[in-house]
Amino acid sequence: MKLKPLVILGLVFLSIFNCKSAQEPLLQFQTTAPIDFSEPYYNSWVAGIEGGGAGINVFLPTTKPSKIIIDSLHFRGEKSAVETRDQLIIGRFKYTTTRKKDIIFSSDRRAEYGNTLPTQIDASPFSLSQNECVISYLVNNKRLYYKISNLKKGGSIAYPSAPPKKP
Repeated sequence: MKLKPLVILGLVFLSIFNCKSAQEPLLQFQTTAPIDFSEPYYNSWVAGIEGGGAGINVFLPTTKPSKIIIDSLHFRGEKSAVETRDQLIIGRFKYTTTRKKDIIFSSDRRAEYGNTLPTQIDASPFSLSQNECVISYLVNNKRLYYKISNLKKGGSIAYPSAPPKKP
């Protein structure tokens, strides 16, 4: 009779550790670059109109075309889809507002009707320094990561105004 509580306790103990081992595997970086990069850099920018936002663009120039398709870029705690132009890979990180909007707090829910939900950023699982980024790509249906260190900081771009509207 004393054996039943020990068996139940053992099963609970094993089920807890079994769930722990089923978590996502540790993210590891590849040691060789999938693509040859030449002088990667990033630029910060700010819009010239109120509410236009600000952001950072990460540029990864490549030396030659490659069959590897990079699908996302991680930079400063965020994740972004990439855009590819010829031999240039671009990750865009936009911060929609530069000024916080007023939020109405009230016990009457109708007074809070105009409040908007905060935007969710796509967080990155990597802990990187200010001048590092990680590229994510697939090879044979397996997700791989490569860390690029020592990104150069390009000049900041201040857009003076909105582009002219086309008639």
